[in-house]
Amino acid sequence: MTCKKPNNTASESPKLIDERLYSLAVSFLSGVGDINAKKLISRFGSAESIFKSSLSELRKVTGIGDMISLRLYNSFSSAIQKAEEELLYIYSNEIDFVTYTDQDYPVRLKECDDAPMVLYYKGKADFNSKKIISIVGTRNATKYGTDFCTKLIESLSLKYPETIIVSGLAYGIDVAAHKEALKNNLKTWAVMGHSLETVYPAKHKRIAQKIIDTDGAIISDFPHGSKTENSNFVKRNRIVAGLCDALIIVESGIKGGSMITANIANHYNKDVFALPGSINSIYSEGCNRLIKTNRANLVESLEDIEYILNWSSKSKEIIQQNLQLIESLNENEKIIVDVLKNFEYLDIDNILRQTNLSPDVLSLSLLELEFKNIIRALPGKIFTLKLK
Repeated sequence: MTCKKPNNTASESPKLIDERLYSLAVSFLSGVGDINAKKLISRFGSAESIFKSSLSELRKVTGIGDMISLRLYNSFSSAIQKAEEELLYIYSNEIDFVTYTDQDYPVRLKECDDAPMVLYYKGKADFNSKKIISIVGTRNATKYGTDFCTKLIESLSLKYPETIIVSGLAYGIDVAAHKEALKNNLKTWAVMGHSLETVYPAKHKRIAQKIIDTDGAIISDFPHGSKTENSNFVKRNRIVAGLCDALIIVESGIKGGSMITANIANHYNKDVFALPGSINSIYSEGCNRLIKTNRANLVESLEDIEYILNWSSKSKEIIQQNLQLIESLNENEKIIVDVLKNFEYLDIDNILRQTNLSPDVLSLSLLELEFKNIIRALPGKIFTLKLK
């Protein structure tokens, strides 16, 4: 939903020209966070009805005690005033916004319990686009990580040019994802940890403007005049995690914003992917831990994302073909395939122990499976299953 610029004089209130004033004002109520704000709207039926309620009615809302009710009630006038001031700022600075009660509010984000009441944005944002991928990672990106971003986003642009790439415009993997999206003509959204009055880091102002100029958007849930604090960048991670179909972590240490975002995405029941890396790299420790603890799917290419998200009808055909292939195998070949399903790579000695087949039978069966394009033989007599 795009804000309509007023034709009124300076003395007229924005209240007259934007029916969403009350929805905006809810975000300025004292002592009310995003979760309780939604409880209030659910209880009273609309944002406007909250401001027409009595103190005794507020006290009946589950989770709103006497002290919060009083603070809430006493902040009605100031919240509306702040909302009116915010509207004037929005109209004067080419900013749009969408509130939790709007039809255009992101459906994916609305499913999250702590979704923000208001999203401010510059540019164009079809929040309910069909394919949205969030990509985040370390600020100290290596060539390994940036090369993966390049390869993945190039693949997305060729096969799914409607995909939107979301990230946080930070140094490292974030800005690499935005740059590759721009380079490959994909729309991209940057979620900021501060209001839209500025861009941080300042070095990325030109990229932010290019995002806007190419029908992307920079997004924030912070109104103008908000203080920029470190905690804000952690808070914005819930938007990065909530807006997307899948979150991809490309290089991360054990601690940091990317790991927080992965945990939030898991809480939201989003599909999370992590790029595996060397056990000797501190920038892959987080990704490897996510995969090891089953909090992320291993990702090597677009095909992994397609398979988990069931994007491609072709993947369904492959699955059906694979099932038919397995059904055509003899008993010994099926035993080997069942063993390899549980391992990414397995050497011949381990296969021998787990299948209880004789060495001659095993060698012949492995050769047949390789001819049928079901397994791949690697150096060192190591085998991996090709079926996805």
